[in-house]
Amino acid sequence: MKYFIITGTSSGLGEALAKSVIEEKNKVFCISRRMNNNLKDLASQNKTLLWYYEQDLNQMESIPRLIDEIFSYIDHEAVNEITLINNAGVVEPVKFLGDCLPIDIINHITTNLTVPFLLANEFIKKSEKFKCKKNIINISSGAAQNPYAGWTLYCSAKAGLDMMTRTVNLEQKEMDYPVRVLSIAPGIVNTQIQEKLRQADIQDFPMKHKFEKLHQENKLTDPIVAATGILRVVSDYTFDSGSIIDLRNVSS
Repeated sequence: MKYFIITGTSSGLGEALAKSVIEEKNKVFCISRRMNNNLKDLASQNKTLLWYYEQDLNQMESIPRLIDEIFSYIDHEAVNEITLINNAGVVEPVKFLGDCLPIDIINHITTNLTVPFLLANEFIKKSEKFKCKKNIINISSGAAQNPYAGWTLYCSAKAGLDMMTRTVNLEQKEMDYPVRVLSIAPGIVNTQIQEKLRQADIQDFPMKHKFEKLHQENKLTDPIVAATGILRVVSDYTFDSGSIIDLRNVSS
């Protein structure tokens, strides 16, 4: 029996991940600021157990209690795999550092970096005695490796997730029942983030034309295709813990 905890499931890649997991008859906990009734309907049609938490994870004090509740629903005897997918993220503000409002910086780093750290911390703590396979999957980006002017916050937060992946791997190696941690960059996926980049002011994001061209040439990856690739990597245990993976370099 497999359980998935997925954040940011109201749309885009998170919704696609949840759909794929539901269709494979796995049990899933979805967390997003807005309820996704389509996922609830799909789970009902597939007779799949879905727990949906309409919650703003930036209310960080609620995270330990949330993970505590989620683990209370996991059948300790029947479970053979538990996976946390840190997918939720924001792109704003798309501006040069020096032009950002302090509150926008705080909100960005909170959503894209602090919240995944808190979720991973609670996941590791609650699953410590579970002998099954355990995964933390950080949804990263090519921006973690490649700097873009106007995208300082996003690049830095994703690079932080990659380093968290590497260091938690070192910590988990010595544990009796270690958690495997992977960082997966899905490529340039056709989501709301791309829409917002195309709407950005060229002075704030000089590489805007690159992303406009990719959209015009239909070179953006469909979210379902990206989700399928991510879940294929998760199920493939030849990918060692601590790996930083670009889906574009993984053969299908």
